[in-house]
Amino acid sequence: MSTRLPLYRMLNAPLGDGSESEVTYIFRSDDGIDPGATAVSGDQYALGKDSDWNPAEHPLVVQCLIERAPLLEAIFGPHGVVSRDAEVLLALEWASADSCWRTLGPIHGLRHEADDEDVLLDIELEPGTVRGSGLLSVQAFLGRYAVEFVPGFAHQPGARLGLLAQPIEIVIDGDGSLFPVLEESLGAEGPLWELKACWSDPQDEPFSSDYVALVLNNAHPHFEQLRDRRALNIEQSPLMRQVFAAWLALVIAQVQEDMGAQFDMYLSAPDADEGIASIADAVRSFIRLGDLKTGSLPELFISTQCWLDHRVRELESAA
Repeated sequence: MSTRLPLYRMLNAPLGDGSESEVTYIFRSDDGIDPGATAVSGDQYALGKDSDWNPAEHPLVVQCLIERAPLLEAIFGPHGVVSRDAEVLLALEWASADSCWRTLGPIHGLRHEADDEDVLLDIELEPGTVRGSGLLSVQAFLGRYAVEFVPGFAHQPGARLGLLAQPIEIVIDGDGSLFPVLEESLGAEGPLWELKACWSDPQDEPFSSDYVALVLNNAHPHFEQLRDRRALNIEQSPLMRQVFAAWLALVIAQVQEDMGAQFDMYLSAPDADEGIASIADAVRSFIRLGDLKTGSLPELFISTQCWLDHRVRELESAA
């Protein structure tokens, strides 16, 4: 295994690790509809929960507020990436394998001596351009280089200097699901849904649509029956809930098979409390939340259906 060494100093996402106040994210929509952002963990947000916001119809604006003092220290300090008389360009970058799209927001020029307030970055994603999940990161580029060449520092304008803060994952789902759900055309003769499972180790890969997902076949004749058209917010139909219960049971069963004898020991370990949870972490949380029975596949299917039906009744009675 080889390691590629950078040609010049690079940022290593130091901000946001020690203090959440250093980097703050705000989600809104220009048409006034709240995207309903829910913090799943410190690095993951789900959009669309308990909200009329729909990614197919409404834009999404994400703002990122960065405290100036730690920002200057990371870039221009003794262990920074440029000299104090250089200019660095900052921008929010959206990258999504589900949307097959990568884009940058407006550029903010940063100089050490400038008398600015805290830095505010933003990016707008147009309606119909996002799906599934994606990563949002603060990227730094070299703008204007110092007059004197300093060994170890980038000197080519536009050179990427790396991540300024830990990237966050945004899960896009207009129905408010916190689970990776994708819509694809599997053909009119294909299945109504299928399990996407392309992980190599469920304890390493994150619980995201890059590795695991419920894939709904939007070309199937019964696809429209997955949504309750009588509900104001186009809620899930009883059929969709049964599909999801079967999918979740399959995910748990597949992880159990892959982990083998380790699975039972893993269930007794503490839940992950930070970062983007792995697939195995998510499965462990589902089993505990629903008190799911994993002794056999029939027991798992039954307990999963009962748990989800119970949760739906709770939500309906609370509405």
